[in-house]
Amino acid sequence: MHNVGHIALHGVLAEDVEEAARRRHIIAPAAAGSEKRWKLFGRTAAGRYLVVVFTVRRKRFRTVTAYTMNQAERRVYAPEIEA
Repeated sequence: MHNVGHIALHGVLAEDVEEAARRRHIIAPAAAGSEKRWKLFGRTAAGRYLVVVFTVRRKRFRTVTAYTMNQAERRVYAPEIEA
């Protein structure tokens, strides 16, 4: 996984990202930039809510950054993730 050191600064492990991606999640477009990016809103088995910003390069999922959802994001996405 790319950016392991960067996501670690946010207290997120590569395993957390992989777990959130494997479980029920929601994907939404992220802010426009030079490269198309998406946000994955998901939850780990331990119950931690994560936002994973990613892009697709050479048909592979590439993590840009990951962090714990804030309260506004949880209000919007947690009910759909838990459904």
